[in-house]
Amino acid sequence: SAKSRGVALAIARDKIESLRIGGYASLPQSGTFSNSLVSTLPPGATTTLAVSAYNAKTAQVAVGVIWTELGSTASSTVSLQTLITQTGGLP
Repeated sequence: SAKSRGVALAIARDKIESLRIGGYASLPQSGTFSNSLVSTLPPGATTTLAVSAYNAKTAQVAVGVIWTELGSTASSTVSLQTLITQTGGLP
């Protein structure tokens, strides 16, 4: 639903912004992350976080939120990506 997509986008944006504020040295390992809004999505909703090397001084970060609407068999996903450098600015 549009409501679920909006909530998922808010979750992903929040995580991307907190990672950007924390900076390169504070990037976590890939995995899942928590956010209190996940509980407002349909049961079984999950989050994903992937951190990978973009180049020697830049990490690529991808954040995703995945859920399945009640009564549906197809999952929905919102994903956002950004680059975070060691020294700030664009790579």
